[in-house]
Amino acid sequence: MTMGPALTLPRLVFGPGKLAALRDELAWLGCRRPLLISDRGLEKAGLVAQVMEAAPAIIATFLDVPENPTAEGCDLAAQACLDGVCDSIIALGGGSVIDTAKLVAALIPSGLPQAADLIGHTDLIDDNVLPLIAIPTTLGTGSESSPVSAMHLVPGGPTYGVRSARLVPRLALCDPDLARSLPPRLIAATGIDALSHCIEGYFANPGNPIIDALALDGIARVTDAIHDAVKPEGDAARMSLMAAAYAGGVAIHKGLGPAHAIAVSCADQHLHHGTAVAIALPHTTRLLSTHVPAKAAKVRRAMGLLPDTDLGGAISAVIEALGMPETLSAAGYVVRDKDALLADVVASHFNRSSPYAPTIDEYRAILDRISG
Repeated sequence: MTMGPALTLPRLVFGPGKLAALRDELAWLGCRRPLLISDRGLEKAGLVAQVMEAAPAIIATFLDVPENPTAEGCDLAAQACLDGVCDSIIALGGGSVIDTAKLVAALIPSGLPQAADLIGHTDLIDDNVLPLIAIPTTLGTGSESSPVSAMHLVPGGPTYGVRSARLVPRLALCDPDLARSLPPRLIAATGIDALSHCIEGYFANPGNPIIDALALDGIARVTDAIHDAVKPEGDAARMSLMAAAYAGGVAIHKGLGPAHAIAVSCADQHLHHGTAVAIALPHTTRLLSTHVPAKAAKVRRAMGLLPDTDLGGAISAVIEALGMPETLSAAGYVVRDKDALLADVVASHFNRSSPYAPTIDEYRAILDRISG
C-alpha cells in the first residue's frame, strides 16, 4: 500500500468572533513578545488595530509586506523581529503576509543572513522555528494550514517556493468576520484559488484518505458558497469559504498540478495568483478528468454535477458567473515569449505531483487557448 504524505496541521480556532480568543491562545503557546506582520491595506481597514486590541502582548509591528511576497520584505520583517527581540509572530493577512511570516519564523533561528538563502536549504529549518499564529483575512490562500511559502527574489520576478512541515503555523485563527471588508473581486479570486487547491490536491499522488476527504468537502463548499460570498449579506457563505481555504491548504500537503504550473509561471507581471489559476483551471482539469476518470467522478459529485458533465465546462461556468477574466490578455497579462513561458510550465515541479503531466503539445494548446 502506498502511504500518503505526512500531515502536520496547526491548532485550529475557527468561527465568527474568534479573534477574541487570541490573547488566551498566545498565553497557551507561551508567546510573550510577538511581532505582528501585516500590510498597509489591513491597517487602513482597521483590522490591525483590532488585532492589537485583542493581543496587548504585541510589542512590534511590520506592516510593509508587498502585494506579492519578496525576499526584501522578508528580510525587513526579520530585522523588525530581531530589533524587538520577539519570540513569536502573528501574521494577519492573505498569502503574501502569511508566507512572509513563515519565512521570517524559519530565518531567525537558522543563522542564515537572508531569506533568499532558505531556497534549497530547507534542511536548515529545524524545530527552533518561531511560533507562528496565522490569522487569514482572505478566503483562498490556505497558507494558514499548508507547509509551503513562496517569495520573489525581485518584485515581478520568478516565484520560488520553500517547503517544510516546520513551516506549518502553530495556530490558525480563522475568523470570517475579518473577511467582511474584502472586495468581491478578491473574494472571487481567492475562492477559486481555494477550489484549485482542493481539486489539484485531491487529484495529486499519492492518495491520502484524510486529505482527500477534506479536499472533496472544500470543493463542495466553494461550489455551494462562492456566489453568495461576494454579497454584503454573505457572512455564512464567507465562513464556508474560509473552511474551504483551510481544506485547500491541507490539500497542498499532497502537492498541486498543471493549473499551478501555469499560474506560477505567469507570476512575473503582478497578475493576481487566484486570477491566473482561474484562467488555467478549467482547461487543465478537463485534461486530468480524461486520464483519472474515477477521481473526476468524485469531483463531479462534490460539485453536484451529473455524471456525464464536462468538468472543465462546469468550472468555467462558475468562473464566468463571477465575472472573472477567462484569458490572460483579458486579465492584463502580456505573453511576451510563448516558447519561454511554455518551457517554464513544462519544467514546473507541480507536474511531479500530478497524476498526469501534460505533454509539451498539450500545454502549448492550453496556452494558445488562454493567451487571448
